[in-house]
Formats: sequence, C-alpha cells, structure tokens
Amino acid sequence: MNKKFYLSEQVHFAQRLSLLLQSGIPLIECLSMMRNVENSAIRKKSYSNMIEGIQQGVSLSKSIRNSGVVFNNILIALIRNGESSGHLSEALYQAYIYLEKRNEMSKKLVSSLLYPAFIVLATIAMTLFLILYIFPKIIPLLSSLDIELPLITRVVQGIYYFSISYGLWSLLLATLILLGFRFSIRKSKSLRYRWHALIISIPFIHSYIKVYLMSSFCSMGEMFLSSGKGLPDLILFSKNSMKNVVYEKAMTRIYEESVQGIAFSSSLKRQRILFPPLLADMCALGERTGNLAVMLGHCSKIFEQDIDNALKRISSLIEPCLMVVMGLVVGSVALSIILPVYEITNHLTK
Repeated sequence: MNKKFYLSEQVHFAQRLSLLLQSGIPLIECLSMMRNVENSAIRKKSYSNMIEGIQQGVSLSKSIRNSGVVFNNILIALIRNGESSGHLSEALYQAYIYLEKRNEMSKKLVSSLLYPAFIVLATIAMTLFLILYIFPKIIPLLSSLDIELPLITRVVQGIYYFSISYGLWSLLLATLILLGFRFSIRKSKSLRYRWHALIISIPFIHSYIKVYLMSSFCSMGEMFLSSGKGLPDLILFSKNSMKNVVYEKAMTRIYEESVQGIAFSSSLKRQRILFPPLLADMCALGERTGNLAVMLGHCSKIFEQDIDNALKRISSLIEPCLMVVMGLVVGSVALSIILPVYEITNHLTK
C-alpha cells in the first residue's frame, strides 16, 4: 500500500533537497543524508527505494512514484520539468514555495474553524450531559406527581426516551448512510458531478470556494509557464489534477478550445459561472502583453488575500452566532429541568 506524505512533509522534502542540491552535493548523497535524519521507518524505506531507483538509472520523478509513497502531482510535475531542463534545484525550490503556500492556507483554514468546532463539540457534550445524566434524575419525581409538564420539558423527555431506545441504532444508521453516500460518490460519476456542483453552489460561500480553487490554479500556472511549459500543457495538467469534477470538465472544454486556437481568456469568459471575471480579464491582458505567467502570479496573490479576508470575516461572524446557538440549546435543556421544579414547588405550596 502506498504511503502518502503529509503536505508539511512534502514541503520539508522539497525545501531540504533543493538546498542540498544547491550546495553542489550529488542527488544520491542528498537523499542518503535526508534518509539518515529521518525518524519514520516508512519514510526511510521510501528514501532507500528512491536511491535504489536512481542508482539503476531511473529519474527522480519516476523513482518517487516507484518508492511506495504518494506525492503531490504538482511536485512530481515540477521535478520532471527540472530534470528535463537541468535545473532540478530551482524546480524543487519552486515546488517548495507552492506547497508552502498551500500548507499555510490549510493552516489558516483549520485555525479559523478550530474555535467554532470547539464550540459545537462543547454544546453537544453539555447537551448530552444534561439530557442523559441530569434529566433522568428528575424523571421519577415528575412521573409521581400529577402535574402538566411544560412543553419544553416534554420535548426534552421525548428526546431522552428516543436516545435511550434508538440512539445507538440511529448513530449506526447515520454512519452507514454516510459511508454509502461516500461510496456512491466514488463509484458514480454523475452523482459525483452533482455533488461537486452542489459544493461550489453553497450560498454565501460559493464565491470563496471558487476563489480558493482558482488561487491554486493561478499559483501553479505561474510556475508552469515560467518553467518553459506551454499553456496547453498547463491546462491539461490542471484538468488531470483538479479534484472537483465540474472544474475538470471545464478544463477539458478549455483544452479542446485551446487546441482549436481559441484564446484562453475567451474560454474563461464563456464560463463566468465557474471562473472569476478578474481572472479572465487578467489573462486577456497577459495574452496581449505576452506576460501571462506574471498575470497569473498577480491573480494568485489577489485571490490569496481575498481568502485571508474571507476567513477573518467568516470567523468574526460565525463565532458570536455559535455562542448564541450554544446559549439557546443549553439554556433550553436547563429550563426543561428548572421549570418542572418550579411547577412542583408551586404545586406543593398550594
């Protein structure tokens, strides 16, 4: 089974190998040095496989593919370009810059969602504690008295009885549905296309999802075109590396149009629903001036800044909303316990 290096590990691999090669150290010795400082037995074995492949005359890119690990396709493509041009260290440094940007963006996304996730988990844990531990202690008392329970108490009581009787079965059923849905998406192309189309159509955040995807494309495009590759090569590689099926099909159409001689910017303008107008306009300017790689680099920076601003706005909006929801949920369960006690007190004093 192939072992996939984490993104941070691939960043480390590209950066260190680039620095060692720039120092004039032969490739095999560089990989040997990196293997010697590696703590993971799996990664040590992967480095050994790479070294063995290179000693047999196989290129680094092919050795990586045959080493038992899965690397980012862009990293492999840049290594292949560096081998063909004779500038492997520069290609690895480009790969390091690209992967570092992706890694930083992933960290920002995780950090922006970490606190909201904590609030959600805390709300669920507190609610379950009140319903499954505190609430059952007053049920015998409530059942022994002939009083009408408040609506909110009856609702929580129904949730408690349902959880006791069908909670585990419901959890198992939900898990099976999720697994079946995931399996169906993997196997059915039409269902996967509909699912991916739904993802990029989510209200309020659909534009940011598209900007995130285009940020990766622009950054990759700048490096590809700067390394001497042509626009059709970039489009074809983007098509094969796109994880979203909707954009994969869009790139297929753009590639077919590029073969027919249609300008890249014109193809983007025909699909404004998927591609931001700014990207099409910047690409049109780059095609006119012959600086398409530079324009893609500018687009990448603009989109990355848009993503940073969006994450800050979303975090500032979602956190107070979650706090309100947490207060309402936990407060409602607490009221379902307090109100019957109040009713009992009034009943006893009469």
